[in-house]
Amino acid sequence: MEEEYKEPKFDTWTLGTSLGIMAPLAAFLTYYFLYNSRIPFVRFIDNLRLGEIFLPLISLCVVPNLLIFFIFIWTKKDKSAKGVILATIIYALYVAVMKII
Repeated sequence: MEEEYKEPKFDTWTLGTSLGIMAPLAAFLTYYFLYNSRIPFVRFIDNLRLGEIFLPLISLCVVPNLLIFFIFIWTKKDKSAKGVILATIIYALYVAVMKII
């Protein structure tokens, strides 16, 4: 009797992409609440853009994706790891396009 192949739990592109998009947003919001919560969020964004540190900050906020990626790799969740890479590429394209504009 053949065993039925079961896809590993939590090994989906959707999960990886979702976490890869949400982790940098969570890092960005954490930075805001820890260091700048006394000013309104919209003004905080304006200050980042005026100081030309918005894009470098976005780039740094993607760093947690490394941890998520390696956790998926270590636990053999390759599809989820690919989703994290996809989300990271989306962020990289956004930063690249915004630097050109």
